[in-house]
Amino acid sequence: MRTLLLALLLLPSLASAVEIIASGVTQENSTYTLYIYARIDAPLPMVHATITDFANLAAINPSIEESQVLIEAPDQQRVRTVVSVCILIFCKRVVQVQDVRKPDVHTIEATMVPGAGDFRSGSARWTLQAQDGTTRLRFIEVFEPDFWVPPLIGPWMIEDKLVEEVELTARYIEQQARGVVSD
Repeated sequence: MRTLLLALLLLPSLASAVEIIASGVTQENSTYTLYIYARIDAPLPMVHATITDFANLAAINPSIEESQVLIEAPDQQRVRTVVSVCILIFCKRVVQVQDVRKPDVHTIEATMVPGAGDFRSGSARWTLQAQDGTTRLRFIEVFEPDFWVPPLIGPWMIEDKLVEEVELTARYIEQQARGVVSD
């Protein structure tokens, strides 16, 4: 009984404070545009360092099976990730290869390398803004997959999965900011 009471008392301090402010997905032909705005309860330098630690992305999100830096240049890195995506009963391992630039501590830009993964084309931009000890994240991505996406429920499923993945990653970052180690 004491253990249960202790767990209930500690639960609020371990709960995630990530806030999804807005999200959406649009589709035009075979190209998707998605966005998400969120608030992460962690300082900007920690958020930036965590999401740009490309060799260790699998540690921050269980959907990421592999991540590795293929090319390291002074102003750009080529990053390969393998993500396991399951929606309803359909699961797919998605390979993504991107050239990533970090023009400043507030911006991360990525361009998909056509033919090197499961996307015909794509680009993404993360914008980070510090606000009262938290970080506002704005993520926008445009991509054309080189695999079949169910036409009627595709955008809805993509948005749902995006929100889920951002929440998982943000929770990890928030736990690290509070010194809570999770395995």
